[in-house]
Amino acid sequence: MAAAAQKVQDVQPLKIIVVGAGIAGLCTAVALRQAGHNVEIFEKSKFATEVGAALALSPNGVLVLKSLGFDFERARARQMTCWETVHGDTLERINKTDLSNAEERFGAKLYAVHRIDLHKELLRLALDDEGEGMPAILHLGSPVVKANVEEGSIELPDGSVHSADLIVGCDGLHSVLRSAALELEGEPTSSGLSAFRFLANTAELKKDASIRKALEEWKAPGATILADTTDKVNERHAVWYDCQE
Repeated sequence: MAAAAQKVQDVQPLKIIVVGAGIAGLCTAVALRQAGHNVEIFEKSKFATEVGAALALSPNGVLVLKSLGFDFERARARQMTCWETVHGDTLERINKTDLSNAEERFGAKLYAVHRIDLHKELLRLALDDEGEGMPAILHLGSPVVKANVEEGSIELPDGSVHSADLIVGCDGLHSVLRSAALELEGEPTSSGLSAFRFLANTAELKKDASIRKALEEWKAPGATILADTTDKVNERHAVWYDCQE
């Protein structure tokens, strides 16, 4: 901690604006704050009804989060100890990869975490008074409508302009910053793939006897892919894993 504090003390602070307070924006804000810079985050959402499903965190991502001081227990993350594929009709196991020793093999464990819990812990690291460096300042309900890459400024809907030494664009699919920097509209292109995601309460699922038996006797403590083996062209599969302690 002393070395980290010395590092922050020696840095000439920059004023940095991060546009977007999703996972990427908050990780960026935390890292920049801990490096000794003054960070402001502009986010279009008001976080009144945050939504999201689960995320699987592989060892490389876990190592990055650990370097930022991320508390996996506070985020109620679940360790993933295996990855298995089963037949979608018969539930016969096709293959299974043991990940219980991932920390020894890859340097960190694998986790599954609810996006909201991940986001909440990153918010804490970015804004908490007790963290390294100055807490970031978060502006909610502040969509960026225009960016000037020559002057290093952003504009909000009310016409107010905010300038910084560095502006980082983490504003997602319909990014204003990306379009301004590349001078391209950058409209998203369809991949032709779709994903339908939902969350289910395990306690409620266990009220059904057959599902309870599957959870207790068959379901491995990790990610399970229920594979459609009849259509190998369209790759229609279901993925099932625990995401919250």
